[in-house]
Order: sequence, then C-alpha cells, then structure tokens
Amino acid sequence: MDRLSRLPPALLVMLLAAVLVLAFQGSRALWDPSEGRFVNVSLQMLASGDFISLYRHPDHLHFTKPPVTYWAMAASMAVFGMNEWAVRLPNALAWLGVVALLLRIGRHFSPRKTWLPALVYATLPLPLLAANQIGTDSLLAFATTLAFACYVIARFENRPLFVLGMWAAFGLAFLTKGPPGLLGLAGILALHLLHRGGPRLFPPLGLALFAVIGLGWFVAVSLRHEGLFAHFLGYEVVARVLTDTHGRNAQWWGGFYVYGVSLLLGTLPWWPWAWSAARRAGLRWREAEPETRLLLLWLGIGLVVFMVAQSRRPLYILPLFTPIALLFARALQDSGFSPLRKALLALAAAFVIGIKLLTANVVEVASWLPADLAERAPADKDDRQWSADLRAVLPFEPAELIFVNDSVRYGPALYFGLDLTIETVVFEGDPAPQPISDAPYDNELAEELREQDHARSVFVMRPWAAERFAAEAAAAGWRAERLGPVQDRVAYRLHPAQTAD
Repeated sequence: MDRLSRLPPALLVMLLAAVLVLAFQGSRALWDPSEGRFVNVSLQMLASGDFISLYRHPDHLHFTKPPVTYWAMAASMAVFGMNEWAVRLPNALAWLGVVALLLRIGRHFSPRKTWLPALVYATLPLPLLAANQIGTDSLLAFATTLAFACYVIARFENRPLFVLGMWAAFGLAFLTKGPPGLLGLAGILALHLLHRGGPRLFPPLGLALFAVIGLGWFVAVSLRHEGLFAHFLGYEVVARVLTDTHGRNAQWWGGFYVYGVSLLLGTLPWWPWAWSAARRAGLRWREAEPETRLLLLWLGIGLVVFMVAQSRRPLYILPLFTPIALLFARALQDSGFSPLRKALLALAAAFVIGIKLLTANVVEVASWLPADLAERAPADKDDRQWSADLRAVLPFEPAELIFVNDSVRYGPALYFGLDLTIETVVFEGDPAPQPISDAPYDNELAEELREQDHARSVFVMRPWAAERFAAEAAAAGWRAERLGPVQDRVAYRLHPAQTAD
C-alpha cells in the first residue's frame, strides 16, 4: 500500500480505471436484441471479407449505424478470437482513452488537481456501465473527447496545428454515429463567437481530413447501393430527430425522464458535492472564464439538441459526461477528500462492479429469485444460454438458423461460429417494397422453402406456429421433424418428403 501511495496520481488513476473497466468485461453473455445485431454484422465482415458494405445476412443489408463499431469488433475478434471479451474490448479501450485524454487536458480545467477530471470520469457509473455494453456510444464518447482535447490544446496551449487533429477526430466521430458526433463542434463555435481569438477553426486541410475520414465511407456505400443515401437521410436522421418512427420515448416529457434519471443516477456520488461547490468555484456564467464557458456551452447545447430530438435513450448523452466530469473537477479542485467521500467513491465503484457481476450471472441469479421477481430478470436475453439450449437438441452443427414469424436472435452467431448465417422469415409478407436496410424480415417462408438445400438448416418458432410451418413445408415437398424445445421456442429441421430420416 505504501508503494502505491508513492506512485504519481495520474498513474494511480489509470490503474484504477483499468481495474474498473476490465473487471468481468467478458463474463456476461451477449444480450439480444441489440448486442447480437452488432456482433452478427461484425462476424459477417470477417466471413465475407467485405468491410465496406454492412450485412446482417449475406443477402441483406444492415446500415443502421456507420462502420467504426463493427470494424473495431471485427478487428478485436480477428486478434483475440470469437468471445465476449473480444467484442467488448473496443468499448473498454475507448473508455480508457477518455480517461487518458482527461489526464492530458486536466491542467486547463482543474489546475490544482490535474488528475481529478480523469478520476471523476473513471468513477461515474453510467460511462463505466456503458463500456460493458456493446454499441456505438463509448466509441463516440472517445472520438468526441479526442476532438475536444485537440481543440483545447490548440486554443489554450497556442498550438494551432492541433485543429487538424480536431477535424480528424470529428471525422471519426461522424463515422461512428453520424450527425450526433458533431454536437461538440457547436459548443466550440459558440465559444469563438463569444470570445474572439484562438486558432483558425476552418483550415482547408482540416476540412479535407474531415471529408475523407467522416464522409468517404458514406459516399462509397451510397454509390455502391442505390437508394442508400435517401435511407440515411430520411430514416436514420430526419425520422430520429423529428418523428416517433423508432418508438424511443418521444413523449413531451420523455427527455426529462430519460435524461434526468440518467444524469441524476449516472453521476453519483459526484454531483451533490460539485453542486454545493459550484458557486464558490465561479461556475456561474457571468463570472465564468473561457474554459468554463466552453464546457457549459458543450453541455448546454448538447442537452437542448437531445431534448428536442424525438428519439431518446439513456446512452445517447454519454459524450456529454466528458464536460460534466471536467465541470465537477473544476468545482471540486480545492475540496478535500474526507474519509466519508473516499468511502462513498469506493461504494460507487463496488456498486458498478457488482452490477457487472450480477448481469454476468443473470441466469443463475434468476433461478434464486421468487417466481414473480425471476420473471422480471432479463435471463431470456442471454444468448449464451439460449445457444447452449439449442445445441442440446441438435443432432448436427447448423449452417443456417431461420426464425419463423418470430423475433430474431443474432447472438448465437458468436457461439456457433462463422459458418452460421441467421435469417428471419414470415408466413405472409408485406406487399409494400422492403426498405434497402434493416427490413423487418428477410424472406417469406414459401420462398425459403423453394430452396433446395436445407440439410443443415434449423427453423425456430413459437409453439403456436409449428402446425402451420409443418403444413406449408409439406405443401412444398418437405417433411418437418421436431428437434425439441429451446426455452419458450421449438426447433425443427426439414427432410425431403420422399426420403426417410
């Protein structure tokens, strides 16, 4: 312990951060639907060798997010194998990257405790839990923080070439999640309008870097797939901002609930301490210094945009936890760490580790709970257990997993290997044209049954659909064999009707 106390504070913060984020990082199974979809697209990249077009099935596109997250997971699996630790490693590294960047720029916002912003961020519950969930948000938080750090160095250290790094990082942010990656730029522009001076914001080389990094892939895939640009603009941008198409808390009070709860719980135990210290720290707008105003503008403009947008989820505001951590540290840099505060920080860290441990063993935990509580546990989302239950009834290794008139699980792709493709079919399809990406189903059952090779196909459905499935299979010249139950589903295989088993 004495040796640890003699280490530089910055190194101690990084060691603490590494322990917190890597603990149980690979212990939890994939949870469907979201995590399974991300991993499946990355596996399709590895199987096909096509890292430009995004597929959820060899014949069906999936362009709901830009490619950075899929690229990162595919690269990690190529190096470390097909496992949960590998697919979550990019998020952990991105989270650690934010901590490291805050150590670098902490001197400008918390000069008397330069390591404090990084410590604050490392112990905020929401970003730490988000790093254990597969998605775009942790990687986006890193890219936007990198852009912000480059701007801070360019402006407050008089190193204008870092503006080029800012634009490159904003390009990476745009390539990670599209327009939300540029919200931090709004705060930077607002500061320049209020406080003249600083580096030149729009150098041609910087804009060229943004265009190549941020827009190059969008141009390439739009030229490759006709109609994709309109899909990006209409369904993924306009619909998310202005409509309830995606069904994500679009009520007038939705933003107050989703983001209010996320901020109140996701910033414990820091926000009560920072709130009480904010007045004496000079964080009010009128007396605030440019550094403080920059943080307030980034946070304020970002919150307004997220509140106005009709699609709202807790992790959407994850990039805003960077200015939050910096503001908290700026307010608390003259405060001491009493034994009580240290104990509360340790308790918050232990709580997050406990959540990671519990969710990693959700099936076992659900089995210990009373029946009414067990039903609320997300054990049914566990793709590792579901895949094991499916494997137990299979007499062969499947090459194709087809969900019939049912919600689809993509997570089994990680547990069965690259040879497995996953598809969803319906009894009766919508006569309207399917969207170019993210269609609600891949095929109609009748069309699927016309294919000749189903020797290694497994059909999964709810029990009520089995009779109709068997009847349609028989009409198409197949005999359906029931393989067994898979939790609340049932699995079938097909044989040509004229042959025996």
